[in-house]
Amino acid sequence: MAWNGIYSTFPTLTANSTGLATSQFTAVKLASTAGKVVASGVLNSTTALTLGPIGILQNDPGGYEEAEVAFSGIVKMKVATSTIIIGDHIGINSTSLGVEAARSDNTAFIGVALSASAAANDIITVLLNGGSNIQRC
Repeated sequence: MAWNGIYSTFPTLTANSTGLATSQFTAVKLASTAGKVVASGVLNSTTALTLGPIGILQNDPGGYEEAEVAFSGIVKMKVATSTIIIGDHIGINSTSLGVEAARSDNTAFIGVALSASAAANDIITVLLNGGSNIQRC
């Protein structure tokens, strides 16, 4: 079943200088530069190391272009595995892709799968919980 993408975004966020053209539908987090976002799996000197993902990037911005970062609602998301089924809690791996979050180990999750994945790098539909790392399985 197809879902309409109705979601809330952060205003005035932009991509870092290198852009996020290859990061559409992946998790992003705040960079150390105010108002900028980077891929959540990237850990380097321009990344706020203590912050987790704040949302899922819905567009493909170049350097310093507006980043459409959804933090709640129904979004498209790229996943790292073929094992996600409808209803799975979704977390984020080190490459900013969605993975199933184990319900038994109190893992942080960002949403619930509304569609299943058939292969790695599939784009599925996810209902974001709007709380990023605060929600627990």
